[in-house]
Order: sequence, then structure tokens, then C-alpha cells
Amino acid sequence: MNSFINEFKTKYLILKNILKIYNKKIKFIFYSENKTYQKYSYSIIELLADKYPNQIYYVSSDINDQIKSLKVHNLFLGTGILMNFFFLIVKAENFFLTLTDLNNHVIKKTKNIDKYIYYFHAPVSTFKNYTKSAFDNYDIILCNGKYHVEEIQHREKLKNLKKKKLILTGYFYFDYLLEKLNISNNPDEILVAPSWNYKHKNFINENFLKIIDNLIKKNHNVTFRPHPEHFKRSKKTLNNIKIKFADNKNFKFDEDYENIKSMEKAKCLITDSSGISIEYILLLNRPVLYLEDVEKIHNEDFFDFKNFVSIDQKIKNNFGLIFYEKDIYKIDLLINESIINFKSKIPLLNQFIEENFFNFGKTKKGLKTILENQILNNG
Repeated sequence: MNSFINEFKTKYLILKNILKIYNKKIKFIFYSENKTYQKYSYSIIELLADKYPNQIYYVSSDINDQIKSLKVHNLFLGTGILMNFFFLIVKAENFFLTLTDLNNHVIKKTKNIDKYIYYFHAPVSTFKNYTKSAFDNYDIILCNGKYHVEEIQHREKLKNLKKKKLILTGYFYFDYLLEKLNISNNPDEILVAPSWNYKHKNFINENFLKIIDNLIKKNHNVTFRPHPEHFKRSKKTLNNIKIKFADNKNFKFDEDYENIKSMEKAKCLITDSSGISIEYILLLNRPVLYLEDVEKIHNEDFFDFKNFVSIDQKIKNNFGLIFYEKDIYKIDLLINESIINFKSKIPLLNQFIEENFFNFGKTKKGLKTILENQILNNG
């Protein structure tokens, strides 16, 4: 009975807050699924809040996800009917999201919103890890580099889609990480961070259990960091990992909203295709080992891009160390090899960054002009 009463009170409060803004035309809205995603929007919100105090609404489906210390209105939406109702009735000039497949799933476009604006929460390409129409319905996309512009324009031309406004802002999360990371820290752990994949049972490659087990047996300190999607889609596997390694002092299960501490402490990263590999390799200049297995392709029209090589694949091929299931038994040797060989790749890595990522480490600096001249104007 108490849980029912509490749920009723929560829903009543959400509805009351929604109705408060029913007749308002809000200047800026940001939507976040949960606290994990806040860091990707924070730089944009911080800048906007300085010039447009009290004109920003940060709405989230996570009650713990709030913007603090800035002049921003926080609104908890929860999930389900009330959240859907909010998206249908809210009126705004600029709606910022990092949620793909706008208008294809939960969030539907309405005439109440002047501009739907997408910003990325990963530095990967658009045509491999996302569904075919993931970005089709946005009005403006804030692109990490020219590769995003070329990929999106290719699909627009191929499918005769309405052209979106594509703005070279750079990847905001790089700036956020550079401000927070203690790169001088002495790393002594192995970070294991798999991606999620529709093609795997439970959406996770279970060979990572073998990798963790092998590393621990060889006395390595291991931090396992699931992808945010694993907490929704791979609960059984995550629980099995927790149980299996619960009593091992060399194992940590990282559920922190931030990945910063895990990256700082890691002397190398082991993944399959997670976007964290790009952030780790580019910002910390430390090696990444890639488990080569079932390729993560979530785009039904992937072969429309047969003449493209994704940015994530380029980084993997040029700067990563690729291994296979049969190599797991010698993973400690591969780690040593990757650390020794990676140092010689750093000059080429710096050149690669310069050529492929716009405003690397300086997105906030250039954002003010971009906001006024390219996003907020009506051109």
C-alpha cells in the first residue's frame, strides 16, 4: 500500500510540474535518460546558462539527475505515459537531445518545437553502431568532425532526405574529460569495458568473463565497467559477473555515473567496440586491446556505406591491438606488448586527432560564437 501511495504522489508531482509549463514557450530544453548522460550536455548548458539564466529546463527520467549550481530549472519526468505526454505538449524554441531515433520510438516530433538539436554522446561514426534512421529526423546536428558531416550527407543524398543543418562543433565530452582527468596519475589497473550488441546473447560478449577470470588468475587488478545499456539489457550477465568475482580483492565492478576514475587508474583498456576506447586512447594516450568477434552493426543499411571506413575502425586498425578468443589465455603478454608498442604511435595519433576531430579540447571556446551565429539564429 505504501509503495502505491508513494508512486501516486510521484506521478501527481510530475503532472503538476508539467502543467506549470503548459502555456510557456521555453527557450532551451535538454532531455536526459539518466545521470550517465548529463556530462555530454554540461558544457553546452554551462555556456547557455551564463547568457540565458533561468531560461533552460533540464528534464530527466532519472530523479537523481539534476544540474546543480547553475541557473537551470530541473524537471523530473520519470518514464511512461507522463513522459510521453510531456513530449507531446511541451513548447520550446530549442530542444537538445542525445537520444537517437527521434520520431521513431518514444519521442515524437511536434510543431510545438522550433528546432530539434542532436549532440553526440560518443565519438564514433553514424552508420555502424546506430540504426539506419537514427539521425534522420533532427533539424540540427552538432558534429564531432568532418566524418560526421560526410556520413550524414551521404545518407541524405542516397535516401533523398530533407537536409539537416550540420555544424562542426567538435565533441563536447573531450573538453569535459580534459578538465576532470588526472592524466599524471600512476595507472596500475586493467579496465575492461565491453560494448553492447544486438547480436550477442544478453547484448554482451560473454568472452569478457573469460578475460576477467584470466587476468585475475594472473594477479592483475581489474575494473569491469559495463556500458549504460547493459544495465537495462544485460542484467543477468552483470549479476553473474558480480557473483563470480564478488570475493576477489583484485576485482572492482564500476557502477559510477562517471568513467573518469576508472580511466585514470587503467594502464590499458580492453574492449570490443565501445566508444570509451576512443576517449581513452585519444585523451590518455594509453593502449587499447580490441577483442575481435561478432561485429557490432546496428544499421540495416550498413552496406550503403561500403566505401566508408568508420572513425572507430580507423582508430582500431591504426592504434589498437587486435586479439581473438583463442588469444585470451595469453592476455597478459598482449597487454605488455601493447604498452611497449603504443609509445611509438603517439606522434601519428596526434596528427590523426588534428585531421579528424574539430576543435579538439577547445569546443567550449568555440561554442559561444557557434551558438549565436549557427544554432540560435533563424538561418
